[in-house]
Amino acid sequence: MTRENVEVVREGLRLWGLNPEGGLSPVELARFEELFEGDTTRAAEFFDPEIEIHPPGGAIGGTVERGYQGVVRNWRDLLATFDEFQIDPLEYREAGEQVIVIQRNIGRMRDLEVDETHSVLFTLRQRRIVRMQVFATRDGALEAASAG
Repeated sequence: MTRENVEVVREGLRLWGLNPEGGLSPVELARFEELFEGDTTRAAEFFDPEIEIHPPGGAIGGTVERGYQGVVRNWRDLLATFDEFQIDPLEYREAGEQVIVIQRNIGRMRDLEVDETHSVLFTLRQRRIVRMQVFATRDGALEAASAG
């Protein structure tokens, strides 16, 4: 079942407009609005309607968001900070009903560029993503999964 979970996460990232096989892809708010505010049939294949997003702590963190509207709010808030934001999924690791994604995030605003490696812990139930917890470090999701 865990390999299937990795494929669910990959397909979810693809729906977001990312390249799950790797390579920088721009994050575009319109994509999230279309997927989670319009006809949500496609979103429902991979994302539970009550999905929770737990952002990292710190200055760029945010609040826990729930549901499809919460997904859009999360990205709207994050993207408002940057002129451009890109994600490159680098690595996937199976962890039972969870999938860890190590990713490179590049955000640009005015004359500043932020280039960091983060991790995301995806929790799945019945082949759908029910929770995403974002960590500001590469090892954060690995540590959370092993403690869980």
